[in-house]
Amino acid sequence: MNTILPLISQLHSKFMQERHWKKLMKITAVKIDFQSPSFCLEDLIKLHLYKYSEEVTELVDGAQKEAKIETKLNAVQGVWEDQAFEFKDYKEVPILGDLGEIIEFVEQHQMEIMGMMSSKDVEEFKERAIHWQKNLKQVEQVITIWQKVQRKWVQLEPIFLASEDIRAQLPDDTRRFEQIDGAFKEMMREAQAEPGVIEACTYEGREELLNNTYEEIEVCEKALNEYLEQKKKIFARFYFVANQALLDILSNGNNPEKVDEYLGDCFDGMKRLEFIRGPGIPYPSKRAKGMYSNEGEYVPFEVNFEAVGAVENYLNDLQTKMQTTLRDVLDTAKHTADMWEFEKQRHIWLEDYCAQISLLATCVMWTEETGRAFDEHEGGSETAMKDYYNTIVLRITKLIERVRQPLDSDLRVKIITVITIDVHSRDVVDRFCITRMYDQQGFLW
Repeated sequence: MNTILPLISQLHSKFMQERHWKKLMKITAVKIDFQSPSFCLEDLIKLHLYKYSEEVTELVDGAQKEAKIETKLNAVQGVWEDQAFEFKDYKEVPILGDLGEIIEFVEQHQMEIMGMMSSKDVEEFKERAIHWQKNLKQVEQVITIWQKVQRKWVQLEPIFLASEDIRAQLPDDTRRFEQIDGAFKEMMREAQAEPGVIEACTYEGREELLNNTYEEIEVCEKALNEYLEQKKKIFARFYFVANQALLDILSNGNNPEKVDEYLGDCFDGMKRLEFIRGPGIPYPSKRAKGMYSNEGEYVPFEVNFEAVGAVENYLNDLQTKMQTTLRDVLDTAKHTADMWEFEKQRHIWLEDYCAQISLLATCVMWTEETGRAFDEHEGGSETAMKDYYNTIVLRITKLIERVRQPLDSDLRVKIITVITIDVHSRDVVDRFCITRMYDQQGFLW
């Protein structure tokens, strides 16, 4: 009785089910009617439990573990019965909303079922566990491919369906995408009608449809990238522009004022053009009379620029126009800089030119003047380099006087930058004087 009574206490466990009693009768080889109202202690004693102490303990322990597995499976099932996709509208088409919680549940429950499958007590629920394992795997696969298809559809839909340029240049791929678009929209409306995650992801043929759609979208995307690559080869600065922006540029190639919004992405220094507008000039204007930098500095064109032809071609022309215009301005700036000591001094002169030209002309002048000082020293003027040093100091002093006055921010930055360059130039010339280095072939020069 010392052995039997503790075993009877264990058999009183709430986890003991009909299948466990049947297993017990099989272990003891004694049949009892455990469901009878007259079932009593005497029936248990007939089982001779003292002979099967370990087996009974293992049976009850297994019943408890099975109950935990069943509880977890019920919990998993309960969660997925309530899980449904959220949708949001994109151009009157329902698309998947936030999937964060669903993905989190998939990962969590996959780990839990994997743990169940590694237990020897799962046998009773193995078929059910395998069912949910397959369901969750399919949910994961379908959501992954669904997100990819949706992301690419959202990217390509305005390109293939709204861009006349792309429709004209890629007619076959446009037709292919139109078929994709129709199938995708129909699938999304069906999914919205039955938003349950399990039902939507295990819907017959849906995963295959998504995989086929993704393959077709990739064909369209590849053709699009090849088309864009051709444009980039013609105008290399397109490599600095995001594909979505590039497509917007190409689709608005006949509207230079729309393309103007993206000039800052193509050119590091140029922000926009100043188009010629007025009575009798149709919109969009295709003629520009000048350009603005990122800082708002304006440089006029000597001859108006005309944006005609393919966008990649006239942007190449614009690049050449910018270079030749700045070269001509630099030529003028250099010519007037030669007269710093006789006409307009530099601290006033730099107001006439944009920062890039002012700085470049200053550096060119310093190089020429330093070279001239070397030549004068060779010609017999022993104080030539020292005299030039004093000239630099005087110019810096005048710039400092200007920067102490009320100035607009752009001019102030320009003057401070010139001062910084001048200080370096002064120090180099000062070193020539200190070290008595007057050879133009010397290392310091």
